[in-house]
This record gives sequence, C-alpha cells and structure tokens, in this order.
Amino acid sequence: MLERESHPSGAAGASYLSALTLDERRENGLVYTPDVLVGFILDLAGFSEQAPIEKATVLDPACGAGAFLGEAVRRLARRWQRLGMSLRSPGGRRSFIDALSRQVFGVDVDPNACELARASLRQVAESIVGTSVPSCLFARNIIEADFLTETAVEKLAPLAQGGFAFIVGNPPYVSATRIKPEYKLVLRDQFTTATGRLDLYMLFMERAVGLLRSGGRVGFITPDKFLISQTARPLRSFILQRTAILTIARFTSHKVFADAATVPCISVLERAATRVAIEILHCRHFRNGHDVIEVTRRSSVPSSELTGASWDFVDPDHLAFARRIQNGHPPLASKMVRVSAGPATGRDSIYIVSEEAEVEAELLQPIVRGRDISPYRIADSGAQILVPYRFESGAPAQLINLADYPKARRYLQRHREELESRHCVRVWEKAWYDWHDQPACNIGKETKILVPDLANSSRFAVDTGRFLPVHSVYYLLPRPGTDPFALTAILNSKVAEFIVRLLSPVMKDGFSRYRQQFLAIIPVPDASKQTIGELARAAHEARADRAEELVAKMFKLTDIERSAIERFLVERTSLTLQSPEA
Repeated sequence: MLERESHPSGAAGASYLSALTLDERRENGLVYTPDVLVGFILDLAGFSEQAPIEKATVLDPACGAGAFLGEAVRRLARRWQRLGMSLRSPGGRRSFIDALSRQVFGVDVDPNACELARASLRQVAESIVGTSVPSCLFARNIIEADFLTETAVEKLAPLAQGGFAFIVGNPPYVSATRIKPEYKLVLRDQFTTATGRLDLYMLFMERAVGLLRSGGRVGFITPDKFLISQTARPLRSFILQRTAILTIARFTSHKVFADAATVPCISVLERAATRVAIEILHCRHFRNGHDVIEVTRRSSVPSSELTGASWDFVDPDHLAFARRIQNGHPPLASKMVRVSAGPATGRDSIYIVSEEAEVEAELLQPIVRGRDISPYRIADSGAQILVPYRFESGAPAQLINLADYPKARRYLQRHREELESRHCVRVWEKAWYDWHDQPACNIGKETKILVPDLANSSRFAVDTGRFLPVHSVYYLLPRPGTDPFALTAILNSKVAEFIVRLLSPVMKDGFSRYRQQFLAIIPVPDASKQTIGELARAAHEARADRAEELVAKMFKLTDIERSAIERFLVERTSLTLQSPEA
C-alpha cells in the first residue's frame, strides 16, 4: 500500500537530518534516548506526562522485572507535579500511593519476575515520595498468571471498570514448535488468531485488545514479520475489525535488542470505532555514547487501503514502479512446476554425515547449503546427507526398511533417542528415523535453480542434478521448455532483486527472505529464442554484466530507472547501525 509522506525522505530527507545536531533532532521529535525502547513505546502509545494520564490505568501483560511499569510510575509522578501536586507532602504522598494501587498493573508467569517487579516499583515510588511505602503496595497489582488463559487476569480491578486505558510491553515471542501440544490445543480453542504456525505474541495482541476500555490503547513491540506473514493474516484481520491502527514504527535491523535475531516493529492500536490514517515511522537504533532511536522518515497510509492481506508499507514511488513492472510481465510462478524450501530433517547434525560414518553409499547424496551458493556458481562443500527414502519414477518418496540397510541402521540406532525426541515423531507419529519433511521428489537428481533462503543480494545458480538442497535453500523446478540458465540470468538481475528486496521483510543484518511468496511474484519477460540463448550463454559463463544489459533491455528500463534501482539496492545492502554525524 502507498505511504503519503509527511516528512522529508530520500536524498532530501537524508540531508535534512544530517543538517541537525543530535539535540536538535531530539527537540524535533526525531530522536529518543534514555530508556530508549520503553520511553519510545510509551510515547507512541500516548502515555506521557503531557497527556491527561493522571487517572489512567496501565497494564504490562509480560512485565518481567517491571521496566515498563517503572517508567509508567515515573511518568504518572511527573504528570501529578505538572498539575501542581506535591508528592512529598503528607497528603500528596498518600494520594499518589493510593493512585498507584489503582492504576499500575502487571502480569507474568514467572513468580521471581513478579517479585522483582514489585520490589522495583516500590523502590521507584519511594524515590519519588521520599520515604518508605507499604510493603504490600503492588501485591495485588502484580500477579503471577498466564495472561492468555488464566481467569486471575480477569479479576484485576480495572476490568470491572470497563477495561484498561493502556496495555504496553514486549510480549513473548514463542513459535508453534516450542509450544506443548496440549497447551496449543487450548490456545487454538480460545483465540481466533491461533491458526497455522502461531506465535504467542500474536495471541497477546488479541487478548490485550479484548481487555481495553473504549478508547484504550495497546502499544507492543513485536516481530516485524506479522505485517506480511501468511500465518499472521488472521491477526491482521482481527486488528482491522476490532481496532484503529494509530502508529506502526519499523526498524532496519534486528539489533534493537541485544543478542536478538528478529527485526521488531512497534504497533499502537486503539479500541475505537473510527479508523484513521496510520502513521508509519521508519526508525533506526544506534549507539552514540548511549542508546538512540532515530526516526528517519514519517509517512502515512489511509486505513481504508488495508485488508487482511500483506501490509507492504513501502515507499509509494518504489511500489508504483514495482507494480508497473510486475503488471507488464508474467510472474515467475507461471514458469515453475514447484518453488519450495529444501526438506527439513529435524536433526541435520545427525543426517549430515561425516566421511568416517559407515553408511550405504546409495543412501548418501551431496548437499548444498545457502552459504555454498553465489550468483551462477555452487561450491561443493563435500558434505553428504543420509536420505532414508527410495524413489520410483512418478511415485511419492517411500521410507526405506532399515532391515535392508544394516550400516544405516547401526548408525541411526546410535542416535535413536535424540531422533525420537523430534516433534515429527512425538506429535505426528512419524517413524523414528524419518525426516521432518518428506521430499516431494528425488530433488537432488532434478535440474533446478537454487537460491539461499536468507541473503543480502540475489544469488541464484543452476544445479543440473547433483545436489540436494537443505532447508536453508529454496529450489525452483522449471516447467518443461523453460531454459533454467536463461531464467537464472533474469533472477540474478538487479530488477528482480529490487522486487524481492522491496517487498520482503528486512531480516537480521539487513538481509532479505528469498521465500516462495516473494519469489513467485518476480516478473519474467517473454523473450525470443535468440535472447534466451544469449542469456543462457551469459549465465553459463557467469558474465553478470552481459546478463544485466540483456535483462534491462527485456524490461525496457531507462537509464534513470536503472539508476534508481541501483540506489535502492545500495541503500538496502549497506544498512548499518553507525551513529549519524551530529
């Protein structure tokens, strides 16, 4: 969907920002510093001393040691002081402590976290009022409970008053594979968003919206991928039906959190009947002596443009250009028999065997991993995988009888306990030596195009039937009559990379996902036999420059359009967290 600019962007925006000092950026609402994430999220949600929050209730549903709630207490104190209240006078002290007991709430499944949060909040309150506070303060407000399923949450006082004014925090990110089957059944029964490969943060969002009063707001930091993933489609539909989306703040890197591998975003939702334009903030996090979040660009999206389908918050000019290219040519999906990730074993460390392992040679196939693939070339790592299947022409893969392969049986028996612990065995009741994913065909022997699942540039290469791709690699099986080498030249072009990197989410270190939903929509121009031959020769010889020229002519790109694509790709590839010049 298109973003409407409300702040300088592109080259103009970059020069505007670089002309400001760090203090000036902060004064202009472009930079957030102390307690950066907590403060930023509370600001976006509207829980600020500049707002009428003196009677507002606030809940953190996964409060941990109380970082969000501690800052909420400090902001409430500053609000009272702005209204002329002295919090160190006997009357003011008593009124403020009473207010905290009515307004500040937390939930966590960890009893130690709850105790830490209570102690931390009492310490914050004591520093504000200048004396000790009752030891029971927050005893009823910070409760040990499962926010998603336990009725104790429903007994918190504000729910009897119509719901919470603010629910803020960082809900847990726990994927379906890490959730116990019996608990997953309970969740699927209770939540409309608990479909497919659910994640707990999605259910926290649904539950939080249900606990808001009219006009109340949720402010959560969650994985950015919920904006486009197929699994999160029910969540997007739920949000559109039940809330007004006020703000989405997006980041360019996973390093907002230490040791994280997920690129986050911040969503602010209001329980309101009227849908409004959505403010999109493009942010980056860096360190300039302390943590800093910089808003590099602001834009807006009319709420009417959103559906349950993917929310592609991208530059309107880029998106319009991409759509024009796509609409003028057939999609890659029309040229393919299959586009899929390589099969997952559930225990690569066991199935990928060393040279010393004694296993029947007919069960071994060379593998290719994402890191082995470069444009037009595949490096042979020498690694092999034990494939416990037999393949007959036109028939599905058949699991072997281990009695027929004594060496493989002895090898796998040594690892049986670990293999039986896999989800596919425990829950799906597969044979203990089966793979997590059954191969769709004898993939290793097929002519196919390979690409890493995660990359910071396009790296497509043809395999004529030597390697089996592991799960970190996507394979593309062309339809009969489609030249795989010519097609690979198109896929390695800058225009194809532009489409994928524009529409796929930013991942760790600025990488992009080369997954089926983004690969399938790459436009592939029809071409003459002569052009196809020239493309194929360029691919065979790994002549990237020659292939690029041919593809640009096929797409009828102007020099200006080619330059714009190159600038976009350079910006995406060079994402860093270095401090801006002040």
